[in-house]
Amino acid sequence: MDITVEFDVEKMVGQLDELQKVRIPRAGSFALNQAVYTATQELKTQSQSIFNNPVPFTVNSFLYKKSSPQSLEATVFIRDQAPKGNAPAKYLLPQIKGGPHYPTRFQGALLNTVVRNATGRNVQVGQRGRIMFPNLRSPKTRTNKYGNMSPGQYTQILSALRGNISSADIYGVRDKGEAPVNDQSLSKYIYLDEESIYEPYFRNRFTNSPKPGIYFVNRLTSGTKYYRVMTESRIPAYTGKFDFRGIAEQAARQKFTEAFRDLIFR
Repeated sequence: MDITVEFDVEKMVGQLDELQKVRIPRAGSFALNQAVYTATQELKTQSQSIFNNPVPFTVNSFLYKKSSPQSLEATVFIRDQAPKGNAPAKYLLPQIKGGPHYPTRFQGALLNTVVRNATGRNVQVGQRGRIMFPNLRSPKTRTNKYGNMSPGQYTQILSALRGNISSADIYGVRDKGEAPVNDQSLSKYIYLDEESIYEPYFRNRFTNSPKPGIYFVNRLTSGTKYYRVMTESRIPAYTGKFDFRGIAEQAARQKFTEAFRDLIFR
């Protein structure tokens, strides 16, 4: 996702003297660079008002490529790489053009995570057509200063689910006839699907409404409680609310006109 701002000096060259032929491209390049810088600053400002408490990585993902007197073209774009996370150009696209939610790396990793449910059946944690969202109201969901689930908790959840500990272990269906596994030996996070949440063992143990999702297991002397820290939902679709192109073009055009006029006619 990018926009390109160009300045066509060729149309003017025939009417200029030799000094102007040197001065105009330099002025044009300077004005273009001022324009794309201003556009990125406006995008940052607008993103902070349109999105709810965006993280700095998102706000600072609006970048630009400068022009030169020899190449009078400058570009505003969104960062499309994130070695340790999710690329803003990808997860912002549904907010710009509309469309289905872009799955995060964590949500994508759940598609390759399989556990056994309370009936002993193997189930995929990341269901096709479904997605996991943090339950930010849960007292067992750890959030950062931006109101998002902490990266450390995402890591703990994925590690626990991939450690082959599931609702089947707690319910004692790994081998029929054997006693349930000792709760103290289990991981803190389990996935409960539609079948599991209505098993008698779990039915009265929830601290919030029973829904498919990822639960934090809290072992108390009064009994084991389950806190839903992530909820399984249908993949939402968004309408575009962030006019990336419109914001950038308006800011760039205005700044270019001002900067070029000041350089040429001052």
